[in-house]
Amino acid sequence: MIHARLVLLAEAGEDMEKIGRSIEPDNLPNMNLLIGEGCLSLQFSIQKPGTLLTTMDDLLMNIKIAKETLSVAEDR
Repeated sequence: MIHARLVLLAEAGEDMEKIGRSIEPDNLPNMNLLIGEGCLSLQFSIQKPGTLLTTMDDLLMNIKIAKETLSVAEDR
């Protein structure tokens, strides 16, 4: 079993709670999302290295889309 943690720190003006909540529906049963002040931490366990890479890629893409969507919504 491979255990991983992805920690993201907020950039100026970013609301990590909104970003975290927007990706929360994509979480698998083996994922734990922690939202702190100015950071987002995702902890999860995976069986295979290839699955780890795919999961990380999916998470990063979903976070990028969430950030872009929130940015556009705030501009309107």
